[in-house]
Order: sequence, then structure tokens, then C-alpha cells
Amino acid sequence: MTVFVKKYQNTNEKMTKMYRKWYGKAVIVDKVEIDQLANEIQDNCTVKRSDILAVLSELGPAIKKELQRSMKVYIPYLGSFKMVVHSTGTDTSEDYDVNTNIVSIRPRFIPETKLDNKHRVAELVKGVRISELPKNMSYLAEDGEENNDTPSGGAVEEQP
Repeated sequence: MTVFVKKYQNTNEKMTKMYRKWYGKAVIVDKVEIDQLANEIQDNCTVKRSDILAVLSELGPAIKKELQRSMKVYIPYLGSFKMVVHSTGTDTSEDYDVNTNIVSIRPRFIPETKLDNKHRVAELVKGVRISELPKNMSYLAEDGEENNDTPSGGAVEEQP
């Protein structure tokens, strides 16, 4: 399988070391929904599509429930989900109050990794090929595309 990449130039003047340099960005070519996943899973096992749909439909709510109970949710071959908080700091422990110093809380996904030639490799990218987006597919990489994969600083979390 191939992940397509498009070239882009950083035009943010505030990022002085990266300003005007060229980078690559993964392109999303389409979206796969629950029905398509159920069909693919059915093709690879003996469970019927209807049973798979029932399980997949309950996966999100089940993960949400466990995260909201302060649990880490591990799914083999995929990874773990956990909650992280962004918090403002105080000078003393007594000054810190979770009701006023917590700025946000978010779920975080940590992909499962395995050792491969003494390097940690995420299972989800193991064996992936990368290719520049062909010119005839450039309509898939319009400038206005949504980009939710930029890191947000300041998250407070334990390391997995």
C-alpha cells in the first residue's frame, strides 16, 4: 500500500528556522467508513458482516466510557488510547487547583510499536511505501484541506 505525499512550503514567518523551507505532507485521498471495514474484516475471517458491524458500532462508545473512567484502552495490533490534560502551572502545590488550572482534556492515541532491526516501528506504518502524489491526482490535495495532525504543545502526560 502507498501513502501519497504532497510538497508544501512553510510560509509561517514566526517559524524562522523552517520559514520558506519545503516539506512533505501526507495526503488523504478518501475516507473508509464502518461498512467498508466490516466487509474487509469479513473477507479475512469467519465472522459475519452483521456481527462485525454490531461490534464496531459499540467500539467507540466503549472506548469513551473507559477513557472517562481514567483507564488506558489497549487494542492489539492497533495501539492504546488514553486521556491527557493541558494545564497551566502554579508556583506551589497548594496553589494548584484542577478546576481552574486544567485548560483542556483530550484523548491521545499511541500506536503499537514493535522492534525492527533495533528500532521501534509503529505497526500501522510497517511495510508502507511512500510516493509523491501524481500530478493527475493533485485535486485531492487542495490548499484548504483539513489538517488535524499538527502537534499541540503543552500536553501533560505519562510516557507509555
